[in-house]
Amino acid sequence: MSTVAETVRSRRGSLTPGELRVAQALLSDYPSAGLQSAARLADVAGVSTPTVVRLVAKLGLAGYAQLQHQLRTELSARSAGPVQLYPATQPDDSVLGRFERALVPGVQQVLHDTDPVEFDRAVALLADPDRPVLLAGGRVSTALASYLGRYLRLVRPGVRIVDPDPSSRALALLDVDAGQTVVVFDYRRYDGGTVAFGREAVRRGADAVLFTDPYLSPLSAAATVLLTSSVAGPPPFVSLTAATALIEALILGVVETAGGSSVRERLENFDVLTSDQ
Repeated sequence: MSTVAETVRSRRGSLTPGELRVAQALLSDYPSAGLQSAARLADVAGVSTPTVVRLVAKLGLAGYAQLQHQLRTELSARSAGPVQLYPATQPDDSVLGRFERALVPGVQQVLHDTDPVEFDRAVALLADPDRPVLLAGGRVSTALASYLGRYLRLVRPGVRIVDPDPSSRALALLDVDAGQTVVVFDYRRYDGGTVAFGREAVRRGADAVLFTDPYLSPLSAAATVLLTSSVAGPPPFVSLTAATALIEALILGVVETAGGSSVRERLENFDVLTSDQ
């Protein structure tokens, strides 16, 4: 089942200006904004309460109470970790079969449903050789930051992978300004240090490309580009397979946008430098 955030984002094209203001208010403090009264959400968005009600109807929900019920369900899912997800019984079917059923739909969904406008904005930011790129992630998702960063370093200059320890992040932030792009990976249960790093980078003028799950990292409201992917997988752990597929698609987009001859020359130089190693 899609999250409220996914539904809102998929139906933006059909919303009136007032409904768009409600959607922005909801997504800017997600999901907490939707857990307050309809009148309060309307006040935050600067619209009337009936406008909130009309948006809820366009989302396919029976009423504001159903919206809040779904948001509370999502809130519980956001905080669920391996202990809460640990299966009560050992499944009888094969591990490979369970992974196929859990992961293949997520990969197909992220490649099919990712907003092309958001994707192209991310490609443009990362392919611009005049914009230095910083990449950071949480305790586990730092592996994704490193994966994307290593490929980007092959095809363009000015790429830095930031270690997750506080001192490395602080040193990286010292040089952040409006001419930079920060790529942040943050998945449930969201990492406070990673969110703080991204927010400070944005405060200093950087554009932020955020990779997160459908429940949305607290950094979402500050992100220039938001790329979401399913983390569904056999319990007890979440899966970052769909996110990896999105990263690899992004790498291809950067290669094609950066220009074939310049990328090819850089790769040839790399091969020469590593030929005797």
